[in-house]
Amino acid sequence: MGQTLSLELSDGLHQLLHQFDDYTHEARVLSPEDARLLQVCIDQLRAQARTLENEVSKKRWNEDAARDRLAETDNILAELQRPGSNVRLFPVAPRPFSDGRPKGGAA
Repeated sequence: MGQTLSLELSDGLHQLLHQFDDYTHEARVLSPEDARLLQVCIDQLRAQARTLENEVSKKRWNEDAARDRLAETDNILAELQRPGSNVRLFPVAPRPFSDGRPKGGAA
């Protein structure tokens, strides 16, 4: 949630779109240098798109995993509550308690 929303991809696509406005009115030819610049621009936009796709994929993957864990927990709880179920909780094992102070010795 701490990340800001980036509009670089959509803004870049918008700029690229308008680079071709003059081509809609009359025939033009791209110079080799302009073609290379176009390739660089498209590759940068592709990289930004891939970054966004990866972020969305990660978010969806994590949401699906959380939903699966919750469903599994619900299934276990339902089985615990079913009459005649052989599912049992582990007994609480006594644990030694320490308040952090050293034991014994002169104070």
